Amino acid sequence: MEQVKGPEIVFEDRISDLPDAIIIHVLSFLPTLYAIRTSLLSKRWRSMWTLVPVLDFCDSRDIRDSKRHNERNDRREKFYKFVDECLEHPYAETTISKLKLNMEDYGDSSRMNGWLRFPLKKNIHELNLRVRGAGYCIPQFILHLRALTVLKLNGLAVRYLFPSSLPSLKELYLMKIQMANQALDYLLMGCPCLEILHVNYSYGLLNPKVKSLSLKSLDFRTGGGKDRHAHTIDVEAINLHSFLYSQGGRKKCNINLVQCRAIRNLTLIGAFLTDQWLEDLIPQLPLLESLRLTNCYGLQHMKIWNQHLKDFVLSVDRRLGSLEASIDTPNLVSFSYCGYKMFKISINAPNLLDAYINFPAYPRMNYNIEWYTSLIKFLSVFNGSKKVCVFSFHEKALIIPDEVKKICSSPLPDLKHMKVQTATGSRLHGKVMLRKSLLWIAPSNLETLPIAPRPSGNSSQVLLRHATPSLVAGYLRYPYEPQASLQNSSREKRPLKMLDEEDHLLVMALADSTVSEMILATAEAIAVSIAISLIHAIAVLIACRNHHRLHQIRVLEVFRE
Repeated sequence: MEQVKGPEIVFEDRISDLPDAIIIHVLSFLPTLYAIRTSLLSKRWRSMWTLVPVLDFCDSRDIRDSKRHNERNDRREKFYKFVDECLEHPYAETTISKLKLNMEDYGDSSRMNGWLRFPLKKNIHELNLRVRGAGYCIPQFILHLRALTVLKLNGLAVRYLFPSSLPSLKELYLMKIQMANQALDYLLMGCPCLEILHVNYSYGLLNPKVKSLSLKSLDFRTGGGKDRHAHTIDVEAINLHSFLYSQGGRKKCNINLVQCRAIRNLTLIGAFLTDQWLEDLIPQLPLLESLRLTNCYGLQHMKIWNQHLKDFVLSVDRRLGSLEASIDTPNLVSFSYCGYKMFKISINAPNLLDAYINFPAYPRMNYNIEWYTSLIKFLSVFNGSKKVCVFSFHEKALIIPDEVKKICSSPLPDLKHMKVQTATGSRLHGKVMLRKSLLWIAPSNLETLPIAPRPSGNSSQVLLRHATPSLVAGYLRYPYEPQASLQNSSREKRPLKMLDEEDHLLVMALADSTVSEMILATAEAIAVSIAISLIHAIAVLIACRNHHRLHQIRVLEVFRE
């Protein structure tokens, strides 16, 4: 009997059909070693890696799997030789825009200095240098690269007390850097176009002074150690739009922002503040639109007054004893509060649209009459807002007992939209009690009341995991009307898609512009990541199959098994 043959399967190499510019762009996201391995794919790919404008070297990627000390030393020497050959020959005629060097053990300074002369020859625009090991001081000529636009330094020392010359530099990132106050002054002196500055967990900056006419964004983070905590930070940047200060430990730091009247976004994390300092600062920032205070200490009677403030986020540490806040912001549209306690807060914000209230988990929380009375007083502050979103770890925190209802009035009689999320789902009885309590909290004009278990994990991951294309498309086609809708309408009802309330919350979150931008950016990153992973996987498979061809590429000889 003749056997019937199935259709012949034909494999088509579509990646190789892409234009050279696209392939080179994708290869630029790969570490240099992996980009070199793609030269085994075909003749067309053989020299493609030499056209990639990005060099990315990291010794830990090739040394970390070696368990024996002698083997690690041998592979480290091979890595040094690999970098030497890449920088000496293959890229001689290629325009290099970015160099990334991540070293776990840089060996000796002369070798590192020799590698860092490569940016001097190629007029590199972005330099990312990370050294895991104290002692290496950045060479003087690096601070005179006139074409450099982005400089990222991590784990190095900057000890030169002379003006730098970085006329094109726009972004400067200093992470765990050893430098004195005067060294920072000289470094910034030679950066007339600097727009973004990050100084994170550096050593020796006890009284730093940041002076720049072009600076727009400043991120300054200090640790709790003796040499990592700044006593005074003086900022003179008349064009500064965004300032973030994060402090480790409960030590006081004097922050001077008098010369920064253009600030629009101000974030203070873990800072030790005084009521008078904050009360004097906020009115001096006439363009301030966003204020975020997270776990700040020292505040007792906080007063916030600003005409242009639109977004205010207040997160209170559970160790804070007492706090009274008076907020007078006529243009405030969004207020967020996160804390274990409900402090006395008064808000004058006639244009308030959204109020977000978060009660985190606390193992020894006692939900008694005092708690519920404080909750009712706290919620009554937001009666004038259009929407109130409450996130509570325990749903019991929102179920008002009958004895409390008898002595208190409903806190949100004028509210139209309310959204509630709890950490975990509950049985039918618990859901009924929770909904009944919420209807008492906002009894009159409530139109929507979605209730859902609070998703676990990072919010962006939750949105990407739950908000599938079919869910979003279905929602756009058939708008969701919650089962607990309290608004009677005589209009003809449109067909509803069977979405539960949690899906409704997630889809509504997608309508927010900030979340939408985040998802679009994440989707673009995922697309690039898929392309990179695919090319990397093909390269590894073919490299394993054609292992005997490795001798044809001279630069890979140092990495033969």
